[in-house]
Formats: sequence, structure tokens, C-alpha cells
Amino acid sequence: MDRRKTTRVAARLHLIAGVAVIGLLCNANAWAETTTTKTTKHHHKTVTTTTVVASASEQQRLDALSGQVSNLQKQTDDTTSEVKKIEQAITVAPPAVAGAKPATIGEHVGLVEKDVSDIKKNLSENLGISVHALVDAGYEHNFNQPNSNVNVYRAWDEDGFQLTQGNLHIERDGTVGFVTDLNFGQVANSISTATHYSNTSHVGSQWFDPTQYYLTYTAPIGSGISFQAGRFATMMGAETINTYNNLNFNESRGLLFTLGEPLTHTGIRAGYTFNDYVSATVGLNNGWDDPAAANNGGPNYEGALTLNTKDKSLSFVLNSMWGPNLLGKSNSNLGTIDGIATWKPSFVSNLTLQTEYLYASEEGPVINGHSASWQGLAQYLVYDFTPSLESATRGEFFQDKDGARTTGTGQTVWEITQTLSYKIPEVTGLVARLEYRHDNSDENVFTNNNFVNPVTGTQHLWHGQDTLGANVIYAF
Repeated sequence: MDRRKTTRVAARLHLIAGVAVIGLLCNANAWAETTTTKTTKHHHKTVTTTTVVASASEQQRLDALSGQVSNLQKQTDDTTSEVKKIEQAITVAPPAVAGAKPATIGEHVGLVEKDVSDIKKNLSENLGISVHALVDAGYEHNFNQPNSNVNVYRAWDEDGFQLTQGNLHIERDGTVGFVTDLNFGQVANSISTATHYSNTSHVGSQWFDPTQYYLTYTAPIGSGISFQAGRFATMMGAETINTYNNLNFNESRGLLFTLGEPLTHTGIRAGYTFNDYVSATVGLNNGWDDPAAANNGGPNYEGALTLNTKDKSLSFVLNSMWGPNLLGKSNSNLGTIDGIATWKPSFVSNLTLQTEYLYASEEGPVINGHSASWQGLAQYLVYDFTPSLESATRGEFFQDKDGARTTGTGQTVWEITQTLSYKIPEVTGLVARLEYRHDNSDENVFTNNNFVNPVTGTQHLWHGQDTLGANVIYAF
């Protein structure tokens, strides 16, 4: 038994050795191994050296690969050198030597930037002048699809694409200064007409409007009496004509703004802040909107009283105005009173509630040979979900029983508007808006796409209109 086991083991060992020999022979062309052993008895150290010798074909492949790596390295070095040259050429910096001519694209750009910066610095630091701008553009769809593209009883928005407003604001602070607001687009076109308009004049010769252009002076009396002289926006109303630092909650203007209030005045004002709680403004002007029209016997008187808490969480503004406004009728006076209450409750953060009530009456043969009056109420509910996302809901009614403000038709109009405003991240001053609005009247006054009778020139009008708009505003 032992012999058989020994024989089997020996046979297996021979088989393994045979396979190993065949493997060595098969790879003999690929490599050869020589082992040299040097033994020295000194200090009893044994050193073994193993040398691997590659075949001729493998050496050629290694030499070729080394050549390719060298070529790639050279190309990389050349590319890096070119990139550095381009970077030096486009580096935005003015010439290193003052007065030297720019030699690269970057130096040209840098020189222009330096010139602009110097101009702004000179205007701001030396002259106290600041320049700002606003652009408001977008698209609005009227579901009535009116033939004229006119949104009835709306200030300056119409059906289709439009430049709603372009505004250039220039002002100078100090004891003596000035404020200038130059408007372009639909806003300019509409401001150029009377207050009681329905946006019937398209952009044309009124493309530009110097909406505000007045001097300022602060008299050193008490806390300082501030004077304004020139053309300025009205003090009445919760809504205003947008500027770079003062945007309304909603994109479209409300009924009170559009139908019930003036837009601008030409005259003089004086304002004084008594303390943290009370301030007042009084003024004389030429009346509602038209600085060129005769005011027929005397100026209009205006005044505003503001009451508020110290933290401004609760405020009340009372505006009033009275004076002649009918050509050739010096005893026909227009008087209006407008109250605006604003509340930011402490127990609901980021919420603003605002209410406005307006009443106005005009004596004389205003409409159909008799006097007229109108009134309106507006309610705003504004909530900031985040610092970037704001929701603004506005509800209004406007009663014009004599038709003095709504193109001759006595009626009551109401509207509700929902606006979402989103401040675009990473871009200061860029705001996107989406707005839905419904207008309604107790009379058929809203135009549409119905057939117009070629004989009478009339069409069947509707009780309401719905619009959906999207706008982008950039203010800086």
C-alpha cells in the first residue's frame, strides 16, 4: 500500500513538473530570467540579484510608447503656454502705466470699466448725483381677445407683448438738489393723457414723458423743511408710478389709481417731520395732471398728514386736494379725500394689510350739464412666503354713478387681482411676475372680438374681462 501511494505521489509530481516546463518553454520568446547569486562570508551576508531582460519586440514597443508620451508632454507644454498668453490678453485691467495706450483686449475693457467707475464716483462723491433705472416688459393675454387689443379701464397694460415701462431716475441729495424721472413705453404714453382714460392711445408721439422734474431744497428750520418745486407725482393713492426703489404690490394698476386719482402735478410743496409719529406736507399746484392747461381762476391746494407708530407697523395717511379744474369754469372746484391705512401685525410675520378709501366730487357742468362724484375702496393682502416669493391679492370696487370717470357710462366696476412676484436668485433687482385679473361691471362695457356692425360701428359688449400676464422687472 505504501509503495502504491508513493508511486501515485511521484507520478503527480512528475506531471506538475512537466506542465511547468512546458509553460516555461512557451514563454521563452517573451522573457528570460537569469538569477545570479553572490555569497560572501564576510559579516555573513547573502546578496541575490535578479535581472529581467525584455525581448527585442517588447523593447521596441516601450521605446515607441516613450516617444508618444514625450510628444504629448510637449503639446501640453505648448498649450499651457498659449493659454497663459490668452489669459494675459483678456485680463480685465487698465494699462499698468497711467496714460499708456491699451495693448490687449483686456486692457481696453479694463480702461472702459475704469472710466465708467470714475464717472460714477465723480457723480456720487463729488456732485452727490445718483443714477438708477428700471425696465418692465412682458406679455398679457386678454381672454376677451378685444379687436383693439385694449384692456378697458386699465392704466397702461394692453393685450400682447409690450414695454410696460422704461424709467431713468436721476437725483442729487443735499441741501439743494433735484429729482428727475424720465419714462418710456406704455407708462409714458398713458401719463401723457388725462387721468380718466382707457388706454386708447397707442405708443406714438407720447413715447417719452418727463414724469417728474423738480428741484429740492431743505431749509435749516427745526428738523428741516423740505421743499419741492416743479413737476412731481401725486401724493394721493396707495399705488404709484414705479421707480427703481418703489414697486407696487401688483403688476397692473387698480381702478382707484386708473379712474379716480390724478397722476402728476406741477407746483410747489413743503414737507416737515415733527417726530417719529407725525409728518405733514402741503402744496399748491395747477390741478390734475395737465401742467399746460389753464386752471381757471386759482391754484389747487393739496395736503397730506401721516400718522404712524415708531416701528412703522401701523400707519395712516390722509391726502386731500381741492381747486378748479374745468376750462372756463373758475367756480367749478374738484375736491377729493383719500385715506390709506397700513398694518403689519406682529402676530403674523411677513403679512401686510392695506386699505384705501377715495371720495371725490366736482362741481359744475362736468357730465351732462351737472356735477359729478365718484368713490372707491381697495383692499390689499400681501404675504411673503420667503424673502424671494411674495403673494399680493387686491380687491376693489369703484362707483361712478354719473359716468364722469368711466367714459360717460354711469356704473359700478369691481376687480380682483392675484399677483405672484419672485426675486431671481443671484441677480439683485431682477423680479419675475405672474398675474391673473378679473374685471367686472354692472353695465356691458368691455370690448371683445365680436362682429362690429359696419353701419353703426358698434359691437355687443360684455360685462367682464379676464387677463393673464407675465412680466420681468429689472431695477438697479
